[in-house]
Amino acid sequence: MREVYPGDNSLLNLADEAETGVEYIETGKAPYYLEFRKLLYRLLLATKRANDLRVFDEGGLDVGVKAGKFWFGSTLREYTASSGNTLADDKANIYIYINSAGTLVITEYTAFPDPDTFHIRLAEVTTSGGDITAIVDKRGTELFTQPITGGNCADYGSSGGVSVIFKAALTAGSTVQIHNANVPYKYRILDAWSVARSADAGTWKLTDGTNDITDAVAVTATDKTIDRAGTIDDAYHEIAASGSLSVVGDGSLADVEVYVLAIRVS
Repeated sequence: MREVYPGDNSLLNLADEAETGVEYIETGKAPYYLEFRKLLYRLLLATKRANDLRVFDEGGLDVGVKAGKFWFGSTLREYTASSGNTLADDKANIYIYINSAGTLVITEYTAFPDPDTFHIRLAEVTTSGGDITAIVDKRGTELFTQPITGGNCADYGSSGGVSVIFKAALTAGSTVQIHNANVPYKYRILDAWSVARSADAGTWKLTDGTNDITDAVAVTATDKTIDRAGTIDDAYHEIAASGSLSVVGDGSLADVEVYVLAIRVS
Protein backbone atom coordinates (compact mmCIF):
# COMPACT_ATOMS: atom_id res chain seq x y z
CA MET A 1 0.00 0.00 0.00
CA ARG A 2 1.40 3.37 -1.01
CA GLU A 3 1.43 6.37 1.30
CA VAL A 4 -0.63 9.39 0.25
CA TYR A 5 1.28 12.69 0.11
CA PRO A 6 -0.01 16.27 -0.02
CA GLY A 7 -0.92 17.60 -3.47
CA ASP A 8 1.70 19.18 -5.72
CA ASN A 9 0.67 22.76 -4.99
CA SER A 10 0.59 22.10 -1.25
CA LEU A 11 4.10 20.68 -1.34
CA LEU A 12 5.41 23.60 -3.38
CA ASN A 13 3.95 26.05 -0.89
CA LEU A 14 5.44 24.40 2.20
CA ALA A 15 8.18 26.47 3.83
CA ASP A 16 9.09 23.89 6.49
CA GLU A 17 7.96 20.64 8.09
CA ALA A 18 5.97 21.61 11.18
CA GLU A 19 7.00 18.79 13.54
CA THR A 20 10.76 18.75 12.90
CA GLY A 21 11.26 22.33 11.68
CA VAL A 22 13.26 21.16 8.64
CA GLU A 23 13.11 23.87 5.96
CA TYR A 24 12.35 23.07 2.32
CA ILE A 25 14.22 24.57 -0.63
CA GLU A 26 12.35 27.60 -1.89
CA THR A 27 11.10 27.46 -5.46
CA GLY A 28 13.59 29.17 -7.77
CA LYS A 29 16.33 29.31 -5.13
CA ALA A 30 19.86 29.37 -6.59
CA PRO A 31 22.47 28.03 -6.70
CA TYR A 32 20.50 24.82 -6.39
CA TYR A 33 23.44 22.54 -5.46
CA LEU A 34 24.19 24.72 -2.42
CA GLU A 35 20.54 24.79 -1.34
CA PHE A 36 20.39 21.01 -1.78
CA ARG A 37 23.40 20.57 0.50
CA LYS A 38 21.79 22.83 3.07
CA LEU A 39 18.67 20.68 2.97
CA LEU A 40 20.73 17.52 3.47
CA TYR A 41 22.49 19.17 6.41
CA ARG A 42 19.17 20.12 8.00
CA LEU A 43 17.86 16.57 7.49
CA LEU A 44 20.98 15.05 9.07
CA LEU A 45 20.63 17.30 12.11
CA ALA A 46 16.98 16.31 12.49
CA THR A 47 17.74 12.57 12.27
CA LYS A 48 21.06 12.49 14.14
CA ARG A 49 19.77 10.61 17.22
CA ALA A 50 18.32 7.88 14.99
CA ASN A 51 21.91 6.82 14.26
CA ASP A 52 22.68 6.01 17.92
CA LEU A 53 23.65 2.35 18.44
CA ARG A 54 22.72 1.44 14.86
CA VAL A 55 24.10 -1.87 13.55
CA PHE A 56 25.33 -1.62 9.94
CA ASP A 57 26.84 -3.94 7.30
CA GLU A 58 30.60 -3.54 6.74
CA GLY A 59 30.82 -6.16 4.02
CA GLY A 60 31.28 -9.90 4.24
CA LEU A 61 30.35 -11.12 7.70
CA ASP A 62 31.39 -7.97 9.55
CA VAL A 63 29.08 -5.47 11.19
CA GLY A 64 29.77 -2.17 12.86
CA VAL A 65 27.84 -0.47 15.65
CA LYS A 66 27.48 3.29 15.90
CA ALA A 67 28.22 5.08 19.18
CA GLY A 68 25.32 5.99 21.45
CA LYS A 69 24.13 6.66 24.97
CA PHE A 70 21.58 4.86 27.15
CA TRP A 71 20.33 4.89 30.72
CA PHE A 72 21.01 2.06 33.18
CA GLY A 73 18.71 2.93 36.07
CA SER A 74 19.82 6.44 37.05
CA THR A 75 23.24 6.11 35.37
CA LEU A 76 23.83 7.47 31.87
CA ARG A 77 26.21 5.21 29.98
CA GLU A 78 27.89 5.59 26.62
CA TYR A 79 28.81 2.91 24.09
CA THR A 80 31.82 3.69 21.93
CA ALA A 81 31.44 2.84 18.25
CA SER A 82 32.91 -0.48 17.16
CA SER A 83 33.74 -2.12 13.84
CA GLY A 84 34.92 -5.46 12.53
CA ASN A 85 32.48 -7.49 14.59
CA THR A 86 32.59 -10.77 12.67
CA LEU A 87 29.43 -12.90 12.68
CA ALA A 88 29.04 -16.63 12.21
CA ASP A 89 28.05 -17.71 8.72
CA ASP A 90 24.80 -19.39 7.64
CA LYS A 91 22.81 -18.36 10.71
CA ALA A 92 19.12 -17.50 10.54
CA ASN A 93 19.09 -15.52 13.79
CA ILE A 94 22.05 -13.68 15.29
CA TYR A 95 21.13 -11.47 18.24
CA ILE A 96 23.10 -8.29 18.93
CA TYR A 97 22.54 -6.30 22.12
CA ILE A 98 24.28 -4.34 24.88
CA ASN A 99 24.25 -5.76 28.40
CA SER A 100 24.09 -3.96 31.75
CA ALA A 101 27.88 -3.53 31.77
CA GLY A 102 27.72 -1.61 28.48
CA THR A 103 29.37 -4.49 26.59
CA LEU A 104 28.33 -5.53 23.09
CA VAL A 105 26.98 -9.11 23.01
CA ILE A 106 26.61 -11.15 19.82
CA THR A 107 25.06 -14.61 20.05
CA GLU A 108 23.55 -17.00 17.55
CA TYR A 109 22.69 -19.67 20.12
CA THR A 110 19.91 -18.04 22.13
CA ALA A 111 17.29 -15.34 21.84
CA PHE A 112 17.51 -11.89 23.38
CA PRO A 113 17.56 -11.94 27.20
CA ASP A 114 14.29 -11.87 29.08
CA PRO A 115 12.79 -8.33 29.32
CA ASP A 116 13.35 -8.41 33.09
CA THR A 117 17.10 -8.61 32.45
CA PHE A 118 18.55 -5.23 31.57
CA HIS A 119 19.74 -5.04 27.97
CA ILE A 120 19.46 -2.77 24.94
CA ARG A 121 18.37 -4.70 21.86
CA LEU A 122 20.14 -3.50 18.72
CA ALA A 123 19.56 -5.88 15.82
CA GLU A 124 18.76 -9.38 14.61
CA VAL A 125 20.97 -10.45 11.71
CA THR A 126 20.83 -13.24 9.14
CA THR A 127 23.94 -14.54 7.33
CA SER A 128 24.37 -16.88 4.38
CA GLY A 129 27.15 -17.77 1.94
CA GLY A 130 29.75 -15.61 3.61
CA ASP A 131 27.61 -12.48 3.56
CA ILE A 132 25.02 -10.63 5.62
CA THR A 133 21.62 -11.07 4.01
CA ALA A 134 19.42 -9.14 6.47
CA ILE A 135 19.70 -6.73 9.38
CA VAL A 136 16.49 -6.15 11.30
CA ASP A 137 16.67 -3.07 13.52
CA LYS A 138 15.50 -4.00 17.03
CA ARG A 139 16.19 -0.70 18.78
CA GLY A 140 12.54 0.29 18.58
CA THR A 141 11.19 1.13 22.02
CA GLU A 142 14.42 0.14 23.78
CA LEU A 143 16.89 2.66 22.37
CA PHE A 144 16.74 5.18 25.18
CA THR A 145 15.83 3.16 28.25
CA GLN A 146 15.05 -0.35 29.42
CA PRO A 147 12.39 -1.08 32.02
CA ILE A 148 13.81 -2.17 35.36
CA THR A 149 11.50 -3.45 38.09
CA GLY A 150 11.38 -0.70 40.70
CA GLY A 151 14.01 1.23 38.77
CA ASN A 152 12.62 4.61 39.78
CA CYS A 153 12.89 4.00 43.53
CA ALA A 154 15.08 6.54 45.27
CA ASP A 155 17.85 5.52 47.67
CA TYR A 156 16.95 5.27 51.34
CA GLY A 157 17.80 8.52 53.10
CA SER A 158 17.61 9.94 56.62
CA SER A 159 13.85 10.43 56.27
CA GLY A 160 13.09 7.16 54.48
CA GLY A 161 12.64 6.21 50.85
CA VAL A 162 10.36 4.56 48.30
CA SER A 163 9.89 0.82 48.74
CA VAL A 164 9.25 -1.91 46.18
CA ILE A 165 7.51 -5.28 46.49
CA PHE A 166 8.73 -8.38 44.65
CA LYS A 167 6.44 -11.38 44.13
CA ALA A 168 7.14 -15.08 43.66
CA ALA A 169 4.55 -17.79 43.08
CA LEU A 170 5.59 -21.13 44.59
CA THR A 171 3.81 -24.24 43.36
CA ALA A 172 4.07 -27.48 45.34
CA GLY A 173 6.93 -26.13 47.42
CA SER A 174 9.01 -25.08 44.41
CA THR A 175 11.94 -22.64 44.43
CA VAL A 176 11.64 -19.35 42.52
CA GLN A 177 14.51 -17.01 41.60
CA ILE A 178 13.32 -13.41 41.85
CA HIS A 179 16.74 -12.19 40.70
CA ASN A 180 19.49 -14.38 39.30
CA ALA A 181 22.72 -12.33 39.35
CA ASN A 182 20.76 -9.44 37.81
CA VAL A 183 19.60 -7.25 40.71
CA PRO A 184 19.27 -3.76 39.12
CA TYR A 185 20.42 -1.88 42.24
CA LYS A 186 21.38 -2.56 45.85
CA TYR A 187 18.37 -3.06 48.10
CA ARG A 188 17.55 -4.07 51.67
CA ILE A 189 14.93 -6.67 52.61
CA LEU A 190 12.46 -5.24 55.13
CA ASP A 191 9.75 -7.90 55.31
CA ALA A 192 8.50 -11.09 53.66
CA TRP A 193 5.18 -12.88 53.87
CA SER A 194 3.10 -15.43 52.00
CA VAL A 195 -0.55 -15.91 51.11
CA ALA A 196 -1.66 -19.55 50.89
CA ARG A 197 -3.38 -20.63 47.68
CA SER A 198 -4.23 -24.12 48.89
CA ALA A 199 -4.78 -26.07 52.08
CA ASP A 200 -1.34 -27.66 51.89
CA ALA A 201 1.41 -27.13 54.48
CA GLY A 202 5.12 -26.58 53.89
CA THR A 203 7.90 -24.03 54.43
CA TRP A 204 9.74 -21.37 52.47
CA LYS A 205 12.63 -18.97 53.12
CA LEU A 206 14.55 -16.18 51.42
CA THR A 207 18.18 -16.70 50.39
CA ASP A 208 20.77 -14.75 48.41
CA GLY A 209 21.82 -17.95 46.69
CA THR A 210 24.29 -18.80 49.45
CA ASN A 211 23.00 -17.48 52.76
CA ASP A 212 19.58 -17.60 54.40
CA ILE A 213 18.02 -14.15 54.81
CA THR A 214 14.92 -15.24 56.73
CA ASP A 215 14.04 -18.14 58.93
CA ALA A 216 12.01 -20.99 57.44
CA VAL A 217 8.41 -19.77 57.34
CA ALA A 218 5.84 -22.45 58.14
CA VAL A 219 2.83 -22.27 55.83
CA THR A 220 -0.45 -22.77 57.66
CA ALA A 221 -2.43 -25.53 55.96
CA THR A 222 -5.40 -23.26 55.30
CA ASP A 223 -6.21 -21.49 52.05
CA LYS A 224 -5.87 -17.66 52.11
CA THR A 225 -3.80 -17.70 55.31
CA ILE A 226 -0.99 -15.16 55.67
CA ASP A 227 2.33 -16.32 57.15
CA ARG A 228 5.23 -13.95 57.78
CA ALA A 229 8.98 -14.32 58.28
CA GLY A 230 9.81 -14.28 61.99
CA THR A 231 13.43 -13.15 61.60
CA ILE A 232 15.55 -11.32 59.01
CA ASP A 233 19.31 -11.79 59.23
CA ASP A 234 20.85 -8.29 59.13
CA ALA A 235 24.15 -9.79 58.00
CA TYR A 236 22.59 -10.80 54.66
CA HIS A 237 19.47 -8.65 54.24
CA GLU A 238 21.16 -6.28 51.79
CA ILE A 239 21.44 -7.57 48.23
CA ALA A 240 24.14 -5.96 46.10
CA ALA A 241 23.58 -4.81 42.53
CA SER A 242 23.88 -7.81 40.16
CA GLY A 243 23.21 -10.07 43.16
CA SER A 244 20.58 -12.78 43.57
CA LEU A 245 17.41 -13.34 45.58
CA SER A 246 15.45 -16.58 45.74
CA VAL A 247 12.42 -17.93 47.55
CA VAL A 248 13.31 -21.51 48.46
CA GLY A 249 10.46 -23.94 49.11
CA ASP A 250 10.86 -27.24 50.91
CA GLY A 251 9.57 -29.25 47.96
CA SER A 252 6.29 -30.23 49.66
CA LEU A 253 2.80 -29.40 48.46
CA ALA A 254 2.44 -25.80 49.63
CA ASP A 255 1.13 -23.38 46.99
CA VAL A 256 1.78 -19.79 48.05
CA GLU A 257 2.29 -16.29 46.75
CA VAL A 258 5.36 -14.84 48.49
CA TYR A 259 5.75 -11.06 48.73
CA VAL A 260 9.09 -9.41 49.57
CA LEU A 261 9.21 -5.79 50.73
CA ALA A 262 12.52 -4.05 49.98
CA ILE A 263 13.97 -0.57 49.82
CA ARG A 264 16.76 0.74 47.62
CA VAL A 265 19.98 1.67 49.42
CA SER A 266 23.15 3.36 48.22
